[in-house]
Amino acid sequence: MDQKNNVFMLVLSGIMMIVVICLVIMIVKPQPDATSHFTGSMETYAHGIDIPSFPDEMNITTNGEQIVSLGANRFAVIDNNPDSSNHGTILIYEYDEQARKIHFLASENYVARMNQRTE
Repeated sequence: MDQKNNVFMLVLSGIMMIVVICLVIMIVKPQPDATSHFTGSMETYAHGIDIPSFPDEMNITTNGEQIVSLGANRFAVIDNNPDSSNHGTILIYEYDEQARKIHFLASENYVARMNQRTE
């Protein structure tokens, strides 16, 4: 019976060591950059619906997300929700009135940028 307990404890110790090693690797491993790059445009024309021209001023806030007009048919969508996985992300779009499309221009994560270490 003693030998069975020793084998069981040895196997259990091995499993625990593997778990500890995996946890250490997860903690030490550097996190990837949170900046994502997207390209493309989105069609905004809807048949039978008259879409007004792009507003000159805009500042809308809902559930930690904010939409801000940047002028010249450009606007930014800012994720200020600290519980979001995209917290700090700023997406910049441009609206083309002739084509009635929204074009993605750029993205940046200001929280990741502020947390970057400078040397």
